[in-house]
Amino acid sequence: MNILLGEHITNKMPSGLITVDRAGTITGHNPASNRIFEGALMTGSPLQNLVRESSSLEDLLNRCLNTGEVFTRIEFNVPMRAGDRRIGINLSPITNTQGQIEGAICLLSDLTEIVDLQSRIKLTENFAALGEMSAGIAHEFKNSLATIAGYAQMSTSENELQALRSYAGEILKESRALSNMVTEFLIFARPVETTMDETDLVDLLKSVIVDLKHLRPGPYDVRFQASGDAVVLCDATLMRQSFLNLLINATEALDGPGTVSVSVDAPPPRDQVRVLVEDNGHGIPANVMSKIFFPFFTTKTHGTGLGLSLVQKIMLAHDGRIEVHSTVGKGTRFTVTLPKK
Repeated sequence: MNILLGEHITNKMPSGLITVDRAGTITGHNPASNRIFEGALMTGSPLQNLVRESSSLEDLLNRCLNTGEVFTRIEFNVPMRAGDRRIGINLSPITNTQGQIEGAICLLSDLTEIVDLQSRIKLTENFAALGEMSAGIAHEFKNSLATIAGYAQMSTSENELQALRSYAGEILKESRALSNMVTEFLIFARPVETTMDETDLVDLLKSVIVDLKHLRPGPYDVRFQASGDAVVLCDATLMRQSFLNLLINATEALDGPGTVSVSVDAPPPRDQVRVLVEDNGHGIPANVMSKIFFPFFTTKTHGTGLGLSLVQKIMLAHDGRIEVHSTVGKGTRFTVTLPKK
């Protein structure tokens, strides 16, 4: 079969275009596709031989030719002399006037520069996050070490036993704080290992609210409401830890009387469960918002800055996500979205 190309149109296309017959053999191509493959295109050769993931492309091409299935934005690697090139492929069937599939049309986009740019941006973001984390660690260690050095220095000229005991107590407290920080960092740095079970988030959250009242007593109210089936597949221990952390943060944002609201939204048609944790506290300034999930970033006097980072890490391990919206002086809302079982 020979599929004629409208050269006056296809030759001007910035995207590559290749046609194949029922056997997956190339029957034609435009100049842009030839540039993408650096002149390696040959009429009569199998399309899948052009990419490294040949078996995957062959499978998609067979499905397109046999069932008429359309595929969009499938990415493959093309081996070149100067290294792999990343391309995006769209596959669509070509049918005759009777509706029978005679071949397929393949549209190509060279994504190499875009992928490289994304990698550079990601690397820059990672370096920025690493810098923030390193600065946080250095800040906490410097403060604690300065305190330890100060009390140690005073101890050298102190003769009264009670004062020495007081200095030793402060040194011990700061040493334990440093030890706890290292321990929490090691916990954060380890991969999240999950034991997945069916868990009703409504029951779990009710239990977490009870724990919150014992751990953080105060003149605040907690309101809870739920709608729909909220059973998810998760590690209940890690999920409890995450929501308790969010609720503790909410109470600390109140600075006294206020309201913490917890709502579960899981309507039957959706395949997701949303949990909202809201407070009417002081809110988060805009210049801080972009950093709250960075490890060791904290605005609290006594805090490691690992809480929200760990929550985000746990949610990602459950194929979920966490988002935040805040208005200074009005409050903050964290939205957790998890897939249903």
